[in-house]
Amino acid sequence: MEKLERDIKSYGWHVLSVFEENMPSFSYTIGFKETLDHPEIIMSGLEIDLMHQLLNDIGNLIKEGQFFSEESISNEVLKDCPVKFVPVSQENTQEYFRAANAYYGEGNFQILQCVWPYKNGHFPKITDEIQEVLS
Repeated sequence: MEKLERDIKSYGWHVLSVFEENMPSFSYTIGFKETLDHPEIIMSGLEIDLMHQLLNDIGNLIKEGQFFSEESISNEVLKDCPVKFVPVSQENTQEYFRAANAYYGEGNFQILQCVWPYKNGHFPKITDEIQEVLS
């Protein structure tokens, strides 16, 4: 928690990554609510370092004035590829975001998932072997 708090104070947010062996790994922000008045963001299924960088990029886009809401699509996050922001269910918020729940208090924050599309351009609606969908 000390590093998390230091990062939020220094940078405006902290990115927490979780590596899973049998499921897609995921990374999410803590601090967007506090410093940017914006829902926290989670990504899954990409390499940890890439997700960390993309979440930092999203934070910088928010600092520049962008706001991502439920079902919004952005072409600013991934080069030549849109992403979609979908709500995370309350059940998944409790299960996946333990550090955020500890920091903000249980359920005292909103979180959106940044979902990237399949090669055919369609966004997944359910979890598969590549990307976990938490809506």
